[in-house]
Amino acid sequence: MGNSVGTLGWVIRNWKIEIGGKAHWVQLRHYTPTGSFQLFVDGNETISERKVTKLAPIHFSINDSPGKVTPSLATYSQITKGFKYECTFQGQKINELVFDMQDPEPIRPNLKARLLPKAMIRKSGDSKVVYYKVEVIDGDPLHQETFVLKKRFSDFEQLDHLVRSSFSGHHLQSNLPPKPSKSVKLWTDHLDKRFVHARRNELNKYIGKLFTLKKVTGNPDFAAFFKKPDEEEEFIVQEEGDEEPEVKRKESTKAD
Repeated sequence: MGNSVGTLGWVIRNWKIEIGGKAHWVQLRHYTPTGSFQLFVDGNETISERKVTKLAPIHFSINDSPGKVTPSLATYSQITKGFKYECTFQGQKINELVFDMQDPEPIRPNLKARLLPKAMIRKSGDSKVVYYKVEVIDGDPLHQETFVLKKRFSDFEQLDHLVRSSFSGHHLQSNLPPKPSKSVKLWTDHLDKRFVHARRNELNKYIGKLFTLKKVTGNPDFAAFFKKPDEEEEFIVQEEGDEEPEVKRKESTKAD
C-alpha cells in the first residue's frame, strides 16, 4: 500500500514517534469527500475540523515539541488521483505505519484486562455516575504490573468509536463485536444493581472479544485505553456502602 489514496471515504493514517525510548502514536482520520479530519495523539483527539475543504498542515505537539501532518493532492501526469500524507516531527519526516495488514503485531503484547465483579458510584453535584473497575495486567512475566482503572460506560463507547473507525472500509470490520448496548435513563435505572451487573458482564465480554482481534491489539487507541493513570489523574470519590453513609476517600489505582 502506498502513501497516496484515491478512494472516497474515511482514510486512516498512522505514525509512530519515539521520544526518549517511549513510543507516541499519531493518527489522522481524513474524510476525503469534504476534507474534514480528526487528529489523535496517543489515543486522544487533539484537533478536529468537520467542515474544512482546503488542504493545510495540521499541527500538534508532543512534550511541547512541534509536529505536523500535511495532506496534499496526489497528482500523476497532471491528473489528480487522490491524496497523500506526510508527518514531520521537529522537522524530521516520520515514516508511515501500515495497519491494514491482517495480522499486525500487538503494541503491548503482554497486556491483559478484565472487568472486576464490582463497580463504584461517584457523585457529581446532584447526579451519580457508575464507574466500572478494570483490572489490567501488563509487562513481561518477570516484571508484571497490576493496577485497576475506573471507566465510565461512555469511555467504552468512545473506545468502540475509535476502534470501529479504524476498521472503516476494511473487510475485517464484520469481526468486531457488537457495540455495548445503550439504555435510555428515562426507562432504566442505571444505578440498579441488576442493571450494573448485567452491563458489567456485557462490557467484560466485549473487551475479551477485542483482545482476540490482532488488528485491534495493534491499534494505539486500544493500548491507550488501558494506560496506567498518573498520580495527578487520581481523584477523590464518594463511594456508597450498604450500611454506612457516603465517605470521602482517595481511590488507589493499585489492585484490590
